Amino acid sequence: MTAGPEGRQTTFFYGWMIVLAAFIANFMGAGLGFYIFNAFLEPLTRLHGWTRTDINLGPMLGYIVSVIAGLLYGTIVTRVGARAIMCASSIVTALSFYFLGVSDNLALFYLFYMLMMMGIGGMNGIVSATAVNNWFIAKRGRAMGIATAAISLSGVILTPAAMLILEAGGLESAFLVISLCIALVAPIVWLLVRNRPEDKGLHPDGIMPVTAWSRTGRENGHACFQAPSHWTIAMFARSGNFWKIGIAYGLSMASVLGVMYQLKPRFSDIGFDTGSAVALMAGTALAGAVGKYAWAHLCDHFKAKNVAAILMACNAAGLCLMFAVNSMATALAFVIFYGFAMGGVVSTQPVIIAEFFGRDAYPSIARYVGVIVGIDCIGYPIMGRSFDLSRSYDAAYGIFILFNIMAATLLFILKKKG
Repeated sequence: MTAGPEGRQTTFFYGWMIVLAAFIANFMGAGLGFYIFNAFLEPLTRLHGWTRTDINLGPMLGYIVSVIAGLLYGTIVTRVGARAIMCASSIVTALSFYFLGVSDNLALFYLFYMLMMMGIGGMNGIVSATAVNNWFIAKRGRAMGIATAAISLSGVILTPAAMLILEAGGLESAFLVISLCIALVAPIVWLLVRNRPEDKGLHPDGIMPVTAWSRTGRENGHACFQAPSHWTIAMFARSGNFWKIGIAYGLSMASVLGVMYQLKPRFSDIGFDTGSAVALMAGTALAGAVGKYAWAHLCDHFKAKNVAAILMACNAAGLCLMFAVNSMATALAFVIFYGFAMGGVVSTQPVIIAEFFGRDAYPSIARYVGVIVGIDCIGYPIMGRSFDLSRSYDAAYGIFILFNIMAATLLFILKKKG
C-alpha cells in the first residue's frame, strides 16, 4: 500500500472492514438486549404466567453479569485480541438464546439470560468498540457511529422478523432461527477482523500518525489527554472525569434500556393495535440508527462532551413527548425526536472515553467505566415495577427524564484533565 499526499494511503483502508464486522456483531448481538424482547415479552407472560416484573429481572441480572464480564473482556482484549473473543462469544450467545427461549422454569430463564448477556458483552461493547477504536483516530466518531447504528437497525428488522416467525412457527421456532443467525457471526468475524492496523503494516485511519493526531487534536479544538494504558484503583478514585462519564452514561442508558425494551408494549397499552405498535417501535429504532451516526460524527468536529450533553438533554425532552401521545401524529413526533436523540447515547460513549483518555488506554478505561455504567440495569425494574403498581409506565418516564437532566449536567462540567 502506498501513501499519497499528507501521508494518506491511496487504496481502500481495511479499517472499514473492521467497522463492517462490528456492525454485523452489533446487529445480531446487542439487538437482542435492546429490542428483540419487544416481540417475546407478551407471549412469554401468556405462556408461563410470569409478570413483567418477573421477566424484567432477567435483563437486570444479565446486565450485572455483563458488567462483571466486561472487566474480564477489558483485560484480555489487549492480550488475545477482539477477533477471538467475538467469535467465541457469538457461539455462547446463540446457544444461550435458544435455551432461554425453551425454558419453562423462571430460574433457568434467568440463568440463560445471564449467559446470553455475557456472550453479547463479548460480541459487542468494549470488545467490538476496541476493535474499531484501534483502527481509527481522526475518523473515530464516524466509524463508531456506523458500527453502533446496527444496534438500532436490528430493532427495525429483527423485531418484526421475530414476530413473523412467532406467528408462523411459534416461540421455539423463533428462538431457533434467530439463534442460528447469531451463530453465523463467528465465521464472519473470523474472516474479517484483524486486531490492529499495525498487524497489517497500516496506520489508524489510513493516515500517517502525525497527520492523524493533528486532525483529532487541533481541528476539534483540544488535544487528547494521553492516559496511562493501565490504571490502578487509586488512579480511578482521583479521576473526576472517570466518575462523571460513568455515572452520566449509566443514568442515560438506564432510560434507553427501560424505554426501548418495552416500547412496543407501551404503545399497545396506549391503544395502538399490534401492527401499529410494532411499526412505531421499529420507527424509533430507525431514527436511533440515524442518531447513532449523526451524534458520533458530530464528535469528530466538536467537543464530544458538549455533543453528548446536548443529546442527553434532548433525550429528556423527547421523553416528555410521550406524555402527549394520544394519536398517530403525536406518536410519530415522539418516534422521530426521541429516537434520534437516544441513538447517540450508545455511539458517543466510546468516542468520549477515547477522546479524554487516548487510544491505547481505551480498553483499560472502558472496562471500569462499564462498571459504573452498569447502573443502567435499574431501567428494567423501574419500568416493570411502574407498570405492575399502576398499570402505566408514566412514573418510570418521569424518573428517566430526571436521569437525563442529571447526565447532561455531569457532562457539561467535565474538565479535560479531571
